[in-house]
Amino acid sequence: MPTVANSSLTYEILMYLNSFYFGMFAVCELGMGLFKAANLPSPSTSKALMEFALLLFLLATEGGRIYLGRKGNLTERGLPILIGIILTIPSSLATLYLLLWQYYVLRLEVILCSIQLVLLASELVIAIMCLIAFYRPPPPEK
Repeated sequence: MPTVANSSLTYEILMYLNSFYFGMFAVCELGMGLFKAANLPSPSTSKALMEFALLLFLLATEGGRIYLGRKGNLTERGLPILIGIILTIPSSLATLYLLLWQYYVLRLEVILCSIQLVLLASELVIAIMCLIAFYRPPPPEK
């Protein structure tokens, strides 16, 4: 009897698209950070360095989250997806910092961070649904 595949195509598509979007997002944030450091008056260099460190932290957490989510979905294991769900929290907080709490926030940053937050929220919902599908008891055989 063939086994039923539980992996979610929707989750895989979202993670795949987010891997490309986040690459573009990180490059744009780095460019805008360099632009702000060079052209806008900053209260201190430590603030700019802290924002670049936050961007590096976001790169690490988002890269790990995407990798673990895709790996867990394709192997139909719940633990990597669960760790990916947990990594969504610091990733979304770092994105919220870039959106709301930076010293200078450019209009392009508002647009890019908003799209990133929508992707994070939709991936979180689909990941939870995927976990439920993985741990659902199999239907009784006839």
